[in-house]
Amino acid sequence: MSDLAEGFDALAMTQDLVHANGHEIRCEPAAARFVARPGDTLLKAGLAAGLSLPYECASGTCGTCKARLLEGRVDSQWPDAPGLSERDRARGDRILCCQSVPSTPCRIQVVLGEPMAKPKPQEWRAVVVERAALAHNVIRLRLRVAEACPFLAGQFMLFELPAGRRAYSMSNAPDAGATLEFIVKRKLAGRGSGYLFERLAVGDDLTLEGPYGHAHLRADSERPIVGIAGGSGLGPVWSVIQTALHCASERPMHLFFGVNEAADLFHDDEFRALAQRHPRLRVERVLLRRGAADPADCRIGTVSQVALQQLDDLTGCDVYMAGPPAMIDAALRDTVLAGKAAADRVFFDRFY
Repeated sequence: MSDLAEGFDALAMTQDLVHANGHEIRCEPAAARFVARPGDTLLKAGLAAGLSLPYECASGTCGTCKARLLEGRVDSQWPDAPGLSERDRARGDRILCCQSVPSTPCRIQVVLGEPMAKPKPQEWRAVVVERAALAHNVIRLRLRVAEACPFLAGQFMLFELPAGRRAYSMSNAPDAGATLEFIVKRKLAGRGSGYLFERLAVGDDLTLEGPYGHAHLRADSERPIVGIAGGSGLGPVWSVIQTALHCASERPMHLFFGVNEAADLFHDDEFRALAQRHPRLRVERVLLRRGAADPADCRIGTVSQVALQQLDDLTGCDVYMAGPPAMIDAALRDTVLAGKAAADRVFFDRFY
C-alpha cells in the first residue's frame, strides 16, 4: 500500500472515531480545535479540552459565553435563555456555548482567554446526606459523590433539576474528599430552589456538572483578603476564606456578610468559631434595613459601603464578591469604578 493510501486510511479512521465519540469544533480566530462528546455543551467540551472559553454563570442567564455559529448545527438546552437578546435571536447565528450541544461538526467565532490550570468540568453522581435549615429561606445541602471531587475554592456546580440546570457554589473548602456543601436561598417563584426546598430529601440522587467559575481563590497571592457576600453568596466567599486560612501565609482577612434584615442572618456560630481559631479573620455582619430587634454588633447599610467605611481603601487587597446581580453591580461601582479597588484583583460571582 502506498504512503498516500495509508494516509487516507488513517484520516478516514480518525474521522470515524471523531463522529463515533462526538463532533469536531473549530474556533476562530484562534484556529483552536476540540471534540465535543455526545451530549456535551460547547462550553463543557471546550473547557475539558483545556481551552479558556469565556463564561460567567454557565447556566444561560448572563450571556458572557455568547458566540457566533459560522458553520454547523447545535441544539439549545434552553431556547429561551435570557443570555440571548431578541436582536441576537433575529440575527440567527448567535448561540450560548453553555446551552449549545452540537449535532454536527461546527465552526464558531469566539474570543479565547489565556489558558488556566483548573479542574476540568465533568459529570458527577451525588447523594444527599444532609438538608438543614439555616434561616427561614436558606438551607445547607451536603452531598457525597462517589470519589474525590477536585475544585477550587469559590467555584460552583450545575445541578440537573426537573426545572432545568441551576448553578450553586460550594461553601466548603476543597479537601480532596468526596463531600460537597452548598448554601441555597429560596427564590420567589423559583422552580429550581423550590424543588430543593420542598421535594429533595436525604438519600436522593442528584447529577452535577462542574466545577465551573473564575472567582476562585488566588492562593499564590500574599495580599490581604476582603470578602463581600450577600445572602447565599456567602457560600463561595466562605469557601475562599476557609481555604485561605489553612494556607501557610498569614494574610489578614475581612469578611463582610450582608442580608436584608436581622431575620435573614445565619452562620453566626460558624463565624464565631472560625474567628476564635484564627485571630487574623474579622467578620462584620451587615443589615440593609434597620429593625427594632437588630443585634447590637450589626452594621447598617449596603455591604460594600460598610466594607469601605471600615477599610477605606481596598487597592492593596484581593477582593472576592458573591451575591445578587444588583448587589455585585453596586459593589463594583463602589470599589473598582470609584478607584477603591484594583480591577484585576476583584473576583466576583453574580448569583442569577
